[in-house]
Amino acid sequence: MVRSKEINEQMRAESRARILAAARQVFAEHGFFNCKVSDVAREAGMSQGNVYWYFPSKEDVLKAVLSDGFEALEAIMVAAQAYPGSALEKLDYLIDRFIQIGGDLSHFNTIFLSLLGHGGAPFLQDLGFDTAQIGARYHQHLSTILAPAREQGIVADLDPNLHAMFFFSFFNGLLITYSPDWEELAPPEFIHAAVLRLLGVQPAGPVEMESTR
Repeated sequence: MVRSKEINEQMRAESRARILAAARQVFAEHGFFNCKVSDVAREAGMSQGNVYWYFPSKEDVLKAVLSDGFEALEAIMVAAQAYPGSALEKLDYLIDRFIQIGGDLSHFNTIFLSLLGHGGAPFLQDLGFDTAQIGARYHQHLSTILAPAREQGIVADLDPNLHAMFFFSFFNGLLITYSPDWEELAPPEFIHAAVLRLLGVQPAGPVEMESTR
């Protein structure tokens, strides 16, 4: 039976997704430099040749993993800018999505941080990722979201650039120190309230944190 073009494209997309899911798993668990393409193939349940059919090298697999992660992060901020509602509702949406990525992008976060520790920005630059440029773009998105909140008196009367710095510093600290165990240490609503307080927003009511003991 001859498969249609649409079915072939779907199968290729599914195979590619399997490879990237496997790569995220093994790169996060063992480190990119300690893995081989054969490890990715084994985790994906396919031959090494199949992996090479989609990606010419291990570095190309890594590029795709990083691209997906960076795009997912930026998509959250773009979605928050377009989110219907008040400036506070946009901010609430953004915070909730950033809390969620602690789990959804935990492998990406682990891989990215390990690469910073091994090769740093120059290695990522060689792969085609300008981390300074990416960070500046993220910063601009967040400043755009926070500026109306400042104008409306929702957040503290500070430069939106400072608010953006505080916001990213808070979540980067969680990523570096606690990812992916955020919810085991503090409920999402507690983290959400902490971010609001950091930005100068007073929560509507007290947030009680259940004991983790």
